Amino acid sequence: MESIILDKSYPDCCALDVESHIQNSLGQPIKLPPTFADKLGENWANECEEDLLALFQLMMGVEYEQKARDNTYNTENDLSTFLVWTVYAPVDSPDWIWQRDTFVVVEIGAGGDPRYSAYGPARVYHLADDTIGDSSFLEFTLGWWAEPINTSKYDDAALDHWNDRITVGYSSHPYWELERLLHKPPVWVERLGCYVGRFIDSPFPVKLRPIDPCYG
Repeated sequence: MESIILDKSYPDCCALDVESHIQNSLGQPIKLPPTFADKLGENWANECEEDLLALFQLMMGVEYEQKARDNTYNTENDLSTFLVWTVYAPVDSPDWIWQRDTFVVVEIGAGGDPRYSAYGPARVYHLADDTIGDSSFLEFTLGWWAEPINTSKYDDAALDHWNDRITVGYSSHPYWELERLLHKPPVWVERLGCYVGRFIDSPFPVKLRPIDPCYG
């Protein structure tokens, strides 16, 4: 759970640590020429796009173009802070989500209002052997996982059904799906080192833990 920031009082406030998430999904940023790194430190990445595209073409021998750009503040997420992400892929790539040799540029916000926040210098990542879809980078919410407290008193099929519904693949925000399935919001139990709750159609409480994306 090293990439998860727990909030024992408010389970809906558990967060996915941005730095850990980026490293786990994208790896290490590429080393940029010093003058270009300085330029990115003083400007938005999209203001340096001409230089970025020239760099990518020089590295890969093909022409690149921007495929997507967004600020995570605009979407439902569990990230510890917001970030701006931009994806570049070869021109005419049929599907940048599953395209290899893409570049991802990340600018991390410092908190507060994203319109006025300071953003860190852009970092550039190269996905050579993986794709954005494989990396789990675009999974910005935490899933949840239920386990029995007493292994002799639970229904395997029911537990599998609940776990399917509180994962990222089922819901756009698994915590709210989880809370909808419980009698009451989960509570932290120090002795068990996890949250505890009881599903509406079950007489037995279960252990509940936030889970990070499945990286690589």
